[in-house]
Parts: sequence; structure tokens; C-alpha cells
Amino acid sequence: MKAGQETVEIPEGLKREIGLLPAIATVVGLVIGSGVFFKPGKVFASTGDLTWGLLAWVLGGAITLLAGLTIAELAASIPRTGGLYAWLYRIYGRQWSFLYGWIYTMIVGPGTIAALAIIFATQVQVFWPMSDVLMKVVALLVLLVLTVSNYFGARYGGYIQTVSTAAKLLPILAIIGVALARPAGSPASPAGAGFSGAGFSAALIATLWAYDGWITIGNISGEMKKPRRDLPLAIIGGILLVAAVYITVNLAIVRTLPLEQIAAAGTRAINLVSSELFGSFGATLLAIGIMISIFGCLNGHVLTDPRIPYAMAQEGDFPPFLTKLSPYQTPTNSFILQTVLATLYIITGTFDALTNLVVFTMYIFFVMGMVGVVLLRRREPELPRPYKVPLYPVVPGLGILGGLYILYATLSTDTLNALYGVVVTILGIPVYHWLARRRAGPAVPRPRPEAPG
Repeated sequence: MKAGQETVEIPEGLKREIGLLPAIATVVGLVIGSGVFFKPGKVFASTGDLTWGLLAWVLGGAITLLAGLTIAELAASIPRTGGLYAWLYRIYGRQWSFLYGWIYTMIVGPGTIAALAIIFATQVQVFWPMSDVLMKVVALLVLLVLTVSNYFGARYGGYIQTVSTAAKLLPILAIIGVALARPAGSPASPAGAGFSGAGFSAALIATLWAYDGWITIGNISGEMKKPRRDLPLAIIGGILLVAAVYITVNLAIVRTLPLEQIAAAGTRAINLVSSELFGSFGATLLAIGIMISIFGCLNGHVLTDPRIPYAMAQEGDFPPFLTKLSPYQTPTNSFILQTVLATLYIITGTFDALTNLVVFTMYIFFVMGMVGVVLLRRREPELPRPYKVPLYPVVPGLGILGGLYILYATLSTDTLNALYGVVVTILGIPVYHWLARRRAGPAVPRPRPEAPG
């Protein structure tokens, strides 16, 4: 059977009750997390220039929008729960969808969790200065707390998520409102002072961490009222809204502090901006809001990411021990696997290194998704397409070039991390064939576990 003729057997017994506005809100909630607070310092340090730094945020949004405009055609044509996993299965077959699940399980999920735990611990330093070793301990503790709370059921994680989603918007709105209403602060280095290709590439990669997360909306397409119409609109509308917020926040930051101070502060640039705008007490309140935002984003990943290896194990793509459920109907061994990997990344990694690694590995499959739009146009011209990429093939072509540039830039500026991502991806191929041989062996009847709570 050809890859294009395969179907994805993903349970569809879900209520279709999500409309367009909640879907757009979901995209915004998934994307806005730590990047908007902690990447401006990295961006302006890499470019050394205001204009190029702001351009990195604009271009990062443009690349993300091109990818969203393109992959939205897959979302509309194949509105299946599972998102990119299901779309890759339809286009390339089981091995490539496995590799996406493999890399998400081994790098993207635990790497994202580790990066968020590290930056949460860094923010704790605003209140209690600590050594780097103690900061790692705090990161491990918050990971343990959230893993245990979500182990006892999704309901408890949902409570945390509801509070944190509202909290994350307050610091953003406060910074934008006050910074843009007051006179500009000390003048920074002149715009256009210089350009470094490697520096701009590093800045662009940093912005893409802030834009990451939009693709996850595809995971709930099976629960949307009108997925063929609303899913692409949610992706496009959500990305545009997030890009507008990010650019405005960065304009507020550069109006508040000199470029040299922003660049030197690194991940603490947002704390300096808060102190300048609101004084020590107001900055403390904003720091608490930022911590709640990160905590909620981290909780969301701890809650949802173990469901990926769990679901793949149910389909026979991962070892069956990952289907084990706790008495609370949560995937026990998937939680353990995720926690072990995230712990290793916390101990060995840094925030910027881990975010670069996650962006690189995800863009391997984003590029494949965009190429898949072109392949499906040729292979299945009769496939219903209620949404088509505008200006085809220009938009997909630009999106693919943008994605390839991100891969090249990461290989050039963060070679070891990029090579690690490539090696882990390639290691998934023998693992896939080993599991395929197990699936081809004598069938052993076993009850199918119920979906985790």
C-alpha cells in the first residue's frame, strides 16, 4: 500500500464542540509562554542592533505564518485528531509518523519541559538568589511537583492551567501599556550599526522558540465543530495575533532600556524592564505573574506530552509497557519516561541550548509537512480542500525555504545541539524496524487500555 493511500486509525469518539474563537484562544494560549519574556535579551545580544533585533521578531513571525498558511491546508483536508502525526502518516507512511512521535518523546517534549523548568528556577532567583547548582535543584523540584500532581488525574492539572492562562496575559498587557504610554528611555545604539549573518541567525532561532506551539492545535481538530473551516483560520489568526503581541512587547522593551543593557541582561532583561517601569514592588508583582505563566505552560506540557508515547504504544508503535495506566487513569510509565528524560536535560542543558534543540528538531518535521502539501496536491488532486494555501506554490515554497534556512542556521550556529537532534532522529529508524518485527510476530491478545484521564 502506498503511503498516500494509508489511513490513520485514531479514535474519533470525541464531542465536536470547539468553535473558532476558542480555537484561536487555544493557539494563543499554546504559543505565548516563556519566549516573549526571556528571549528578547538573547535576540538583541545576538544582533547588537535595534533594527535587526526587531526584524528578527518580524521574520520569525513571517516564517511561522508561512508554515501555518501551508500546513493549514493539511489541517483542513485531513481533520484528524493527532495533528502533524496523522498528517505525516497520510503523506509519508507509518515510519515517518513514528519518527515524529519518537523525536517528540525523546527530545521535544522532555526538552521543552526541561527548558521551562530551568527558566522557572531562574525567575525564582528574583526573590532568592542562588547558585547554578541550587537553581537546577529548584528546576527538578518543580518538575517533580507537577509530575505528581498530574499523575493523580488531568482534573488537577486543568485547575492549574485555567489560572495560569489568565495570569500570563497580565504582565504582557502591563508592560505594553505603561512602556508605550511613557516617554522613551535612554537612547540605545544607533539602528543599522552593523550586521552579522551568524548573529542574526541566532536571533531568528531564538524568536522561533517564542512562536513555537501553534502546530499543537491540530491535536484537537477532531473536537472542533467545523474543523475544515475553523482550523486553518485558528492557526492563521492565532499566529498573526501572537506576532503582533511579540513585536509590540519588544518595542516596549527597547523604549525602556538601552540596547547594551538589554543584551547584557540575557534572560533577566524582562526583570530590569519591569523594575524601570513599575519600581521594585511592581516588578515583584509582575515577576510573580511571569512565574505563574511559566508554571502553567510547564504544567500543560507535563499534562499532555505523556499522552503521545501512550497513544503510540496503543497502536503498537512503542513498547506496550508504555500503555500502563495508574489507578487514576493516567499513563504511569509514559510519565516516568518523560520525567527521566527531562531530568537528564535539566542536569546537562541550559535554557537557550534546549530551546534551540527543540526548534531544530521540530522544523525537520515542519518542513516535511510543508513539502507534504505539494505532494498531496499531485498525488491526490481529488482530495477535498475547503482551504487552499493562498498564492500556491509561492507561499509553500517560501515556507519551505524559511524552514530549511532555520535548519541550516542551527547547524551553523549551534552545531552540537543540531547534530544531537539528527543522531537521535536517525536512531529512531532501527527502533521502528525492531518494533515492526515485533508487530509482525504471533499476535498476543491483550485488552486495549482505556484512554487516560
